[in-house]
Amino acid sequence: MSMKKINVFETRAVASFSPITELEYHLWCDEYPCFIACRAGLYAVKNEGIFVRFEADEPCPRAVFENRDDPVCNDSCVEFFFQPFSDDERYVNFEVNPKGALLCAVGKDRFDRVLLSELSNCNPVARAQINSDGWNAELFIPEQLISDVFGKNFSVADAEYIRANFYKCGDMTEQPHYASLFPVETSTPDFHRSEYFQKIFFNN
Repeated sequence: MSMKKINVFETRAVASFSPITELEYHLWCDEYPCFIACRAGLYAVKNEGIFVRFEADEPCPRAVFENRDDPVCNDSCVEFFFQPFSDDERYVNFEVNPKGALLCAVGKDRFDRVLLSELSNCNPVARAQINSDGWNAELFIPEQLISDVFGKNFSVADAEYIRANFYKCGDMTEQPHYASLFPVETSTPDFHRSEYFQKIFFNN
């Protein structure tokens, strides 16, 4: 079952990533038949922001890039794209590799993007860990970062929903692969298609 709600907690101490949801859509599989099972979850904490977790069944992931805003989609990569405001076409993309290297930007499409590091001194936090049977990544997106980037207040306590999608990819891995939580109906790989985002409601 696809994710439709974000649980909102008062503090991190009582928060959890339940439920974790499968990224069930194997995309462009005729050309890229490899499928890496991946799961995603998220929650929000009032006055803090949004927390995202990915778990990938990929025991030997590609992890070359190490720095902020490196092209991590060429590595084994997990991605969270979302539109925080219904009256703004722009969306943010957060992309993390198994070393915790993070790329994040904002714009209306793949060609019109600005790095978040150019728009705010408030930074997201990404952590990743490789284990024997795969790897996982966690991401914290502060409310203040979203407020700075969009120029208006973003609060998980007041927001009704976001439009979003979750992705797994690896453009330059030994077996390139693409998967998503919600379907993407394009003929070639392209995650930067906000028309395929779906609503996820804040469960305040």
